[in-house]
Amino acid sequence: SMGIEGAQAAPALPQGAPKPSKKEDVVFQATAENIQKLVLESPVPVLLDVYADWCGPCKALTPALEQMAVKGGGVFRLVKLNTDEERTISAALEVTSLPTIFGFKDGKIIHSFKGMPRNEEFMKNFMMGLLAGGKFDPAPTEEEKQKYSELSNKLIKIAGASGFSFSQRERLQDRTNNKLDELVEVRGDMSDADESAKVIRSLLSNIIKDPFETKFRKVNLENKVIAARIGAFEPALAILKSVGFKEDEDSPTKTLVLGKGKKIVNIAPLNVARDAIDKWIDNNRRAIATALRKKQDEAARTKLLDEAEEVESDDEEEEEDVPQIDLNECELKFRIEGKNKLHDVTLSADDTLEAIIEALPVKVPDGVEITITCAARRLIVKSTDEEAMGKTLRESKLTPAASIVVKIGSGVDRTESTSSLKERAAARKEQSKGEHTMQSIGIYAKDDNAKGNLIDGGGGTWYEQDVTTDDEAEEEVEEPMGEADESASDNEGSE
Repeated sequence: SMGIEGAQAAPALPQGAPKPSKKEDVVFQATAENIQKLVLESPVPVLLDVYADWCGPCKALTPALEQMAVKGGGVFRLVKLNTDEERTISAALEVTSLPTIFGFKDGKIIHSFKGMPRNEEFMKNFMMGLLAGGKFDPAPTEEEKQKYSELSNKLIKIAGASGFSFSQRERLQDRTNNKLDELVEVRGDMSDADESAKVIRSLLSNIIKDPFETKFRKVNLENKVIAARIGAFEPALAILKSVGFKEDEDSPTKTLVLGKGKKIVNIAPLNVARDAIDKWIDNNRRAIATALRKKQDEAARTKLLDEAEEVESDDEEEEEDVPQIDLNECELKFRIEGKNKLHDVTLSADDTLEAIIEALPVKVPDGVEITITCAARRLIVKSTDEEAMGKTLRESKLTPAASIVVKIGSGVDRTESTSSLKERAAARKEQSKGEHTMQSIGIYAKDDNAKGNLIDGGGGTWYEQDVTTDDEAEEEVEEPMGEADESASDNEGSE
């Protein structure tokens, strides 16, 4: 074990070490205000020595570490943190014993140890791992790596906030609010300004979530969305520049970059600006909603007008597609009476009605009368009417198109028709005469009909029902009345 005495002599650095540096160039005293720059933003690996003035082992170890830093010639720096003076930082690092040594690289904790080093070999291995990019022997466990990541994130938040003064915070809040109000004037609409503000907020949130990821710290102003909502408006660009964004002169495209060349950036200004944006959106929520509804209504109105124009355009196109009607032609649809088939024929408007007869698909015997009927034109013309048949289709008002019925002959024989009707009526009359038996269920008593017989124990009655029609009954009654009249007249004559 090195012990307190052994710690006085610093372990030798790897062969080929650079020329020793001045102490003030490689040994620093940390506070909450400067730990962001000294440790998190350090360009070289860092040994963070958490100590206390009353700690005996600390008094032995710290000088040895200072000697190592000087001999190292700037390959790493030693940052000392007095736990009694900076309790917030030591609490964030969850320091429970002294001394505690943390190894930082690129703003992240990669390893640590507590108390005095066990021996010179242990210290040599620790420094080799720190300077060689984390190749420790033995290597930290997965559980230790997870813990180091949590502690690094806690330190980033506290260090950034501690290094950002109250006056700086107030100035940034006021500037952000003023630029958001200017953004409303430039964009001309509260809802449009809200869109730009939300894009800015999204850019800031990505960096806050992972301040080590350099791709989040670049804003391509030629991106379609960025250009439309940020790049074209100076107040939006001013908000980004107020948190540290600068134009990247080395980029082939128009780009803003934050913390160029740094492994990590201070997220405190970004947090302040993001909080200011959230508060501004919340305070103007009603005005934003009103502007958005108005914008949506205008969009809906524009859409309706566009649709109406499309309909009118379609109507015009349809009108253009309608074929021109030839007034010198007559399109006829006709059927022969008694047939269902329709026939189409095109005649000249100057043809006479005789042309219709000639266009019939059947041959009409000479002397057979033909009747042409058009219900729509209230036209009925017989072929025997020479004057009407001599008129043209135009004069008969059948142009430019009409539907007609053509009747060939005078129709069926009326005598035969009348005779067949009488025969059918007589047949129906014969079928309707007679009687049949019906059963009631207690509707008729036995005494109601002499023909009735009790059934079902007296609950119902059999009865005979006359089904002769009323008209037939009247005919039967008329005959005896006629006989009565004759007998009455005979009696009068005898008297």
